[in-house]
Amino acid sequence: MNFWLQRGLVVAMWGCLILAVSAVALDAGVAATPWNTPDSRGATMEFNDRFSAEHYSIALSNLRPWQLLKPRYVYDWVQWGMILLGIRLFASKERRVRTGTLIFFFAQSGLFFLGWLQLVFLNWPQIILRLIRCEATREDFVDVPFTWLASQPPWVVISLVVGAALYGFRSRQLPSNDGAVAGGLQA
Repeated sequence: MNFWLQRGLVVAMWGCLILAVSAVALDAGVAATPWNTPDSRGATMEFNDRFSAEHYSIALSNLRPWQLLKPRYVYDWVQWGMILLGIRLFASKERRVRTGTLIFFFAQSGLFFLGWLQLVFLNWPQIILRLIRCEATREDFVDVPFTWLASQPPWVVISLVVGAALYGFRSRQLPSNDGAVAGGLQA
């Protein structure tokens, strides 16, 4: 496999992990922050009030590590574990691509099916843009499973891209009918 493609996909998987952990931290921080908490301008974090960058920092300052261990984040823990396992499987030095590795990456799209819904309805970019533009409200965190909608779509896409890359690499490794190995190497 191309060195730069492999490194780029590993970096993308680390980015998925950072996004997934950040989404849970922000969600837990918002849940731990009282609704009437004002920022320096006096704007509160009520249900339909827009969050400022300061509101995000207030929410994260109210976050305590034990809040990440709440049962409501179990599905997110599974995602973190799958991303870490995926990084380990993909970055391994083994030259052969095992069938189990391919199944692992392709199965992620079924395990994290809500990521598909966000991709089909194209809501994922809107969620991220609302956060970046400081247009998010408490409603964005309370009404929907924010962590799933913010972090699953990129993991579904990256895992499918990794699976396709590994499948293509594996097909070049399989022996052809004339006894030569695909890719020009002799058996």
